Amino acid sequence: MKSNKDLINYLVEKKVLKTPRIIEAFRAVDRAGFVLPEYRGEAYENHPLPIGEGQTISQPETVAFMLEKLDPALGEKILDVGSGSGWTTALLSHIVGDSEKIFGIERIPSLCEFGRNNLKKSGISGRTQILCGDGTKIIRDEGPFDKILASAEAHGAIPEEWKRELKPGGKIVAPVDGSIVLSTKKNESEWEEKKFPGFAFVPLVSGEQNNGKNIPEKTPFPEKKSGKTIIGIFAILAGIGILGMLNEIYYPHPSFEGRKRIAIPQGAGSRVIGEHLKTEGIVRSKWAFVTYVFLRNKASDLKPGEYTFFSDMDIPEITNDLIRGGATEILLTVPEGWAAADIAKKLESEKVVTRQEFLNAAGYPNTDYRIDQKLSQPENLADTFSFLADKPWYIGFEGYLFPDTYRLFRDSEPREIIEKMLENTDKKLTPDLREEIARQKKSIFSIITIASLIEREVRTDDDRAIVSDIFWKRLERGIPLQIDATINYITGGKNPSVTREETKINSPYNTYLYPGLPLGPISNPGLSAIRAAIYPKKSPYLFYLSTPEGKTIFSRTLEEHNAAKRKYLR
Repeated sequence: MKSNKDLINYLVEKKVLKTPRIIEAFRAVDRAGFVLPEYRGEAYENHPLPIGEGQTISQPETVAFMLEKLDPALGEKILDVGSGSGWTTALLSHIVGDSEKIFGIERIPSLCEFGRNNLKKSGISGRTQILCGDGTKIIRDEGPFDKILASAEAHGAIPEEWKRELKPGGKIVAPVDGSIVLSTKKNESEWEEKKFPGFAFVPLVSGEQNNGKNIPEKTPFPEKKSGKTIIGIFAILAGIGILGMLNEIYYPHPSFEGRKRIAIPQGAGSRVIGEHLKTEGIVRSKWAFVTYVFLRNKASDLKPGEYTFFSDMDIPEITNDLIRGGATEILLTVPEGWAAADIAKKLESEKVVTRQEFLNAAGYPNTDYRIDQKLSQPENLADTFSFLADKPWYIGFEGYLFPDTYRLFRDSEPREIIEKMLENTDKKLTPDLREEIARQKKSIFSIITIASLIEREVRTDDDRAIVSDIFWKRLERGIPLQIDATINYITGGKNPSVTREETKINSPYNTYLYPGLPLGPISNPGLSAIRAAIYPKKSPYLFYLSTPEGKTIFSRTLEEHNAAKRKYLR
């Protein structure tokens, strides 16, 4: 991953990062500002990075998982044990706000200073403190806390000192013996504990074990080793080997971005397939693949064929595809009102095509290709589909990708998917509908555009027909349509009402700023919305609004409309 945005999108798509305030903290606190200079190029990769003294800055996915379990809130007093680079401390500070209630504790003096310097450079140092000392003891001076987060692994149980310094109702999220433990203090004597296994951390070292004053970069082995010491060393080395293998198996390590198609020949065994996957850059370790397949007892189930693999696939996902066989079909359901960007996101999550590949072929949202000439422009398919004849050449296929359920091969090209959807639109726009559009001296483009607005604004067929009449009357009279859904299309938001500032955004899709139709459709409408656009129901109304419950309120005058807003929206 090349940017903080890429990292955040990855974590959101993996459904690890979910809460808006935590996502916003990841946006505001760039991990690159908390790693050593020599590792800046890897700052956005989803793995731990060394920060010195045998310690690491934690894996982003693990940090996101722990923050989601901790659920930090505005104004809470939170302790971050093992703050290290200061990245997690900074994330917490951004989430809780300017309350000066975040305390980091770091045992190792050099790392304590490293974290403090990072916070200072990020501009957060005035809102939080990093204390140098043993996290199992020093907290009594600063507690009690609403919540406690630990980045270093405890053994056996969460330290009692932490539990004593937690307020009733508070939470501790900490790694214990290979699991992340969420411990909630229901009252002074009752605790609720949940465990989430499968994580690896550096160990928590208390003051008795090392006071942190003389920690060599490399600890030499003693000259004479007991049998137990040698066994311990081999156990550690074995553990490191296992962790390395697990990393190869459960985290993607591709040498490419996006997707890659390969062919698995008839008769290829797991070792040949593993070597082929490594050569193509789909896995980094042939033997990690072979080992995983062997342990699952699936070596004989791998099938030949044509496969499409994505750069975010791990070995279990790759194996599952090889077991299913190449060119398998999926069912893609496109709900009414989805935009091309929604379809692209779904196709990428289904491992069919990437978001970028689909939008290159279908058209990017809020885009005028007369201006945005650097973007890949969709192909003109008007010769194949006559209903596209009046669609402006400088917009994509938004509005024309008919919502329905489609059978697609996993190795489908974007153009194949788009043509399948356009063929469906061609069928749905029956000769009778096209004749009626022509009789009204309207264009298919204007009908599809109005239908896309109706689809995003109104739910019932009766209300849609009335709103259609309002839209057409406002267009005839030169009154701006002032449709919130067009603003959400510009911003990518989902807000039922938009802000005054948003209505001033300079975009040809802004129906507050510019009268007439937006530059193009803002969603892909279903047949109900298309029919409403063609057959409006005459009414005396010029205004409408939708209540939070989805009911449509119609008004004749601006005064009636403003009264309805005061009644239903405030």
